Amino acid sequence: MRSKMSDLDFTICCTVTFFNKKRRTPPNLNNGKYCPHLVIKGSERLLGVNFIDGEDVIFNRPIQANALPLYETADYSALQAGTEFLIIEVGNIVGEGIVKEIFQHQ
Repeated sequence: MRSKMSDLDFTICCTVTFFNKKRRTPPNLNNGKYCPHLVIKGSERLLGVNFIDGEDVIFNRPIQANALPLYETADYSALQAGTEFLIIEVGNIVGEGIVKEIFQHQ
């Protein structure tokens, strides 16, 4: 468990699936420029993240990826191993995922 809500010193290790009907091109998860929001299923809170690395995206197929939290004022504590989430871009659901591990940086 993170020591405080604003502690951004962790990596979200997850499995994600992007939907081909919602995006024309697969996002690049490796250039540090893809910053969607995650919404935990059953919640409405937007949690901004920056994907820092991952497998090449193949639509409708689960891949492994890692993301960093973006906002110090957001409470990311609900993201725990096993948490399911949606991936949102400008109000559109473009994918979904599940947290595999929260890696706390030392």
